[in-house]
Amino acid sequence: MACFDGCSPLGRKSYFESSSEARRARNRDKELTRSIKRDYRKDAKRVKLLLLGTGESGKSTMTKQMRIIHINGFSFMERMEKVKDIHKNILDSMLTLLSAMQTMSLPFEADDSAVSAEFILNVGADPKPELPEEFWDHCKKLWLDQGIQECFIKTSHYQLLDCAQYFLEKIDELRASEYTPSDQDILRCRVVTSSIQQIEFTVRDAGQNVRFCVYDVGGQRGERKKWIQVFDDVIAVMYVGEMSSFDQTLREDPTRNRLLESLENFEQVWNNRFLRPVSVLLFLNKIDILLEKVSRGRSIQEFLDQHPDMFPDYTTFAHSNADRNEFIESCPGGSEYQSKRRHRSSRTDISAEAVKTAAYIKKLYQMITCGELVINKNIQVHDKQWHTMHTCHLFYTCAVDTGNIKKVMEGCRSIIIRKHLERFGIL
Repeated sequence: MACFDGCSPLGRKSYFESSSEARRARNRDKELTRSIKRDYRKDAKRVKLLLLGTGESGKSTMTKQMRIIHINGFSFMERMEKVKDIHKNILDSMLTLLSAMQTMSLPFEADDSAVSAEFILNVGADPKPELPEEFWDHCKKLWLDQGIQECFIKTSHYQLLDCAQYFLEKIDELRASEYTPSDQDILRCRVVTSSIQQIEFTVRDAGQNVRFCVYDVGGQRGERKKWIQVFDDVIAVMYVGEMSSFDQTLREDPTRNRLLESLENFEQVWNNRFLRPVSVLLFLNKIDILLEKVSRGRSIQEFLDQHPDMFPDYTTFAHSNADRNEFIESCPGGSEYQSKRRHRSSRTDISAEAVKTAAYIKKLYQMITCGELVINKNIQVHDKQWHTMHTCHLFYTCAVDTGNIKKVMEGCRSIIIRKHLERFGIL
């Protein structure tokens, strides 16, 4: 106020009409200052996490899991709001399958399946499609057709939602008027993230309530320019990388392999100067889909053959027993299997090729953190000294498995809180 008094025009001592008005202004100024300081202290206590990764890597599914684990899941109204998205996933999946069949010139097994296909295409042509009762009959008929099944096996040749099989096998349940989505239905449901999503929750640790704030940002190329908006005061980056994308291309760029894009994107995050003091928690996600693909005969060698001079030889690669046991325990049902068979570290339902593929992809990410693998030659790769306070912890994850994510998040919690305390000089 003294500053204003000395600068008053026309010789006036104050901008205020009376001393009481000036007093109210001073009190208001003190109140705002206290409020700002209070909000700053409150914000400083929050543990800010950033969820990054390429499109369709499973970031949004991770945030849904956090809601289930830490915020008592979803209300009835929130569940019912997801019904429309689930129905859209089914329609989009069927349209994609029919389009792929036409592209690959695959015939239907049943003659009348062509009539069902025409009906589905007509429904999909509507900008705001309504799904009549006969829609479900046609979808069910098409999904049971061997031509569609053959097309489904060749998903590496086109873009199909990961949830397609899950929902198409539940048509009888989803079409019911009393249908209410389960947690697993919501986790599987795919909705493109086109804005910065925020979720907050409190975790009890060492007798204290710790407030976490997680920011989920879209992973498509057009959305990544928004990432820098939430870099300030980040304690840790949770990077989600797909394990199963070695035979797929980007939805926004069909010429670009998704695994290669994920590795390069991780490389950019790891060497970003704004994230230098930030720990990175690397979630190697979709191990369940990896198991399915390897069981169908898909091999990462096809991807590596396209880049012979970039990656280490896969045929001579040998993983450790620790890598093997870690992957097996992370697979769906892994913890239960280990508790029942304590003296055995293998599972007959998990092939050696799947374990090797997972360990090899993990090795690629580790090589990036060590500077031994450079994907983008234009990125400035820093030496080990630059990364002294920059750590990376890797975890195998299955984003739709609540038990797996809960166990991983418990392991991450101590790392995150320790990093938070270090920022304030407590450790």
